[in-house]
Amino acid sequence: MNKLFEYTALTASGEEIKGTFEGTTASFEKMAIHKKLLITDIKEIKRKLDKSNFNDTDFLAFIEELYYLVKAGISIDQSIKMLIQTSSKEQTQSILMNILMDLKEGTQLSKAMEQSFKSEHIEIDSLAISFISTAEEVGDLAGGLNQLFEYLSFQKKIKSEVRQALSYPLFLMGMSVVVALLIFFIIIPKFAEIFSPEEFEKLPPLSYAVLSSGQFLNAHIFEFFTLFAIIIGGVIFFVKRIGIPWLKVLHTIPKVSNIIVSMQLSIVYGALSTMLIGGLEIDRALNNFKKVKLLPELQDLLSSALSEIKKGQKLSTVFSISQIIPKSDIALLYVGESSATLPEIFKSLSTRHSDSFQNEVKKFLAILEPAVIVFLGIFIAIIVVAIMMAVMSMTDIAG
Repeated sequence: MNKLFEYTALTASGEEIKGTFEGTTASFEKMAIHKKLLITDIKEIKRKLDKSNFNDTDFLAFIEELYYLVKAGISIDQSIKMLIQTSSKEQTQSILMNILMDLKEGTQLSKAMEQSFKSEHIEIDSLAISFISTAEEVGDLAGGLNQLFEYLSFQKKIKSEVRQALSYPLFLMGMSVVVALLIFFIIIPKFAEIFSPEEFEKLPPLSYAVLSSGQFLNAHIFEFFTLFAIIIGGVIFFVKRIGIPWLKVLHTIPKVSNIIVSMQLSIVYGALSTMLIGGLEIDRALNNFKKVKLLPELQDLLSSALSEIKKGQKLSTVFSISQIIPKSDIALLYVGESSATLPEIFKSLSTRHSDSFQNEVKKFLAILEPAVIVFLGIFIAIIVVAIMMAVMSMTDIAG
């Protein structure tokens, strides 16, 4: 493993120089002999490794770097060694070292990766392993890595679009909660203090309800935030330990359902296109989706398609009986099967549904963002009306 050295040396002419060198101890010694340097001081600089967890971005970078190294003709074990040397994350180094050890024992890259990620308790898309396994079978590892990189990049793009689409509505909702807390914990309790207990009982129902709520929350502020923290902590614990079937939940919400379907179909078609271009048969490509998290209806459809294709049925025929596949997709699939251009058709359908996903998100946000603003406006309006009614009722109470 390479080390980073900082050294001071004398040249053949007696000049003192300082420099840094990256490599093994043996290579440093060879360099000093070759340049006729007399080393007077040497210090190894310890690299500080990032202790954060390995994530999807790290995996994408790993696949991209590995692709360029393999494409350049460097052996897979030597490529992994080079990636270990340049890795800046502690967990990434651990993963790569495990992969390298398995490779030296004769294990295939796909299996070595699967075992290494599993040992580090990291979940990787099962399709990713299938891409590499297929590439190893057809003898084109560089091509498989390139296709996997394209697939992962597309996945990243989809996730980025989802986060970007939800960021503003979530920000508005968060601000709504902050405004509500400020009003109920600061403004309303202060305003309620101007009324005596007898006057408070004579307030209009809306004013009484709002001011009473503010007083109650202000009086139990510690209990409120304790309960709030417990609920948030419980939700986080539930999500991490048990998990929430977000796809199933979101698929049941009107307007959101179309977005989820478009996103899922875009991913499925894109993966099928990549695998078929890589030389995989359609039945084996469909078989790779068994461990992928998809909508139940789509998962059942792909399983049914795999079974029927083995019996001699066409994919377009099987898909035509499903409610989740648009009729326009069926027509294109039939054309692809008839003209032996299924990989290109799948790529075209993936692009079509990706565009549809983006359009559906825009439509959804066009409804959601004003809805959140209107809700916040109504909430504040109720508070203002309640306070104004209390102010106007002061004359009647005094009379």
